[in-house]
Amino acid sequence: MQSMKERRKSPRIKSNLPLDIYDPKGRMIVAEGRLINLSNIGGRMISRKLFKARSAIRLQVVPSGKSALELIGKVVWARKKTAEFEYGIRFSGDTPLPTA
Repeated sequence: MQSMKERRKSPRIKSNLPLDIYDPKGRMIVAEGRLINLSNIGGRMISRKLFKARSAIRLQVVPSGKSALELIGKVVWARKKTAEFEYGIRFSGDTPLPTA
């Protein structure tokens, strides 16, 4: 059997980080969720709140024992799961990501 070619431009790493989801201006928490995987250009998250594709999104992740990380981007795709929604997020150029 042939192996599938990775189509992503940037490899993802698995995570299970809790996050707060803010309104686009970053003023108010509108939902909570979990970051399932992450790369330097995007990630996948789950939340019970419905967000539409192409909507702006602002996330705050607080890794254990580390400083909070703010991620700004857009919802690229959305899928309904049993009790929650799953999203593909593409980060904007304004998102400062850690270099490791």
